Amino acid sequence: MADLFRAFFFKLSRDITFRVLAIVGAGVALLMMGIYLLMDSAIPYLNGHVFCTGNNLFVTSFNPSSNYGLAIPINLITFTVLEFSHGIIRNKIIAGNSKAKIYLSFFVIGLVFTLSLLFTYVGLCTLLGTIVGGFDPYGFGTVGLTGNTLISPDFIWKFLIANIFVYITITSFTVFISTLLRNIGPSIPIVILMPIILSTVLPVIFQVPQIAESLGSVPMYLNPFQVIGSPETIKVGDNYHLVINPEAMVATVIANLLWTSVFTGFGTLIFVNRDVK
Repeated sequence: MADLFRAFFFKLSRDITFRVLAIVGAGVALLMMGIYLLMDSAIPYLNGHVFCTGNNLFVTSFNPSSNYGLAIPINLITFTVLEFSHGIIRNKIIAGNSKAKIYLSFFVIGLVFTLSLLFTYVGLCTLLGTIVGGFDPYGFGTVGLTGNTLISPDFIWKFLIANIFVYITITSFTVFISTLLRNIGPSIPIVILMPIILSTVLPVIFQVPQIAESLGSVPMYLNPFQVIGSPETIKVGDNYHLVINPEAMVATVIANLLWTSVFTGFGTLIFVNRDVK
């Protein structure tokens, strides 16, 4: 297993796709800062920066269903599938590595790939927003389907942890689809649709009053993206605040660990019992 990781980091250090994606991330961060600057200047009744701030860019940059959040798994697909098309997997098997170890290394390597790019992008977005508009831990933040809402330090750390678990699930699903289909073309739309449906479509459906009343807290335990796609809002005075209560936090961890285990377990089983050409 250690040899597989060393080979990966050697390859990653020289991988053009990884470098290009990091550069693209910087470009997207600058673009988002520019868009939010225009939004602030276009709304005359706002006093100072509201959208282009470190706190708002922090929460919006995690979005897995748009912008850079979709670019990361797309490039992970390419990175993974090329291992098959270039015959690298076959060489690893010939070298004496078991298929189970190879698949698990895919997951761990994919996780390093995903989180490295994600936190580089989030960090840059937060830095740029902070330089322009400052960082207020009790300031404005837009997440998923919410409108004009305020965040808090408690929400920030819970939102950060929840997103880490979400991107672990995204990685496990991306590796599962990539190794199952072994083809970049059909893998991309399947992987792209997953975060869009789970973080955008399903939360809207689960907010329908009749459905919400009948299901209660069940969606949080079934949909790993429910909390980050549609966090709870509470009204305090004239303002709405984003909150992640203890049950929602536990549900997010459980849901993501469950689906990660399912994708990794079935992925390993299928990979071990399937021929590598």
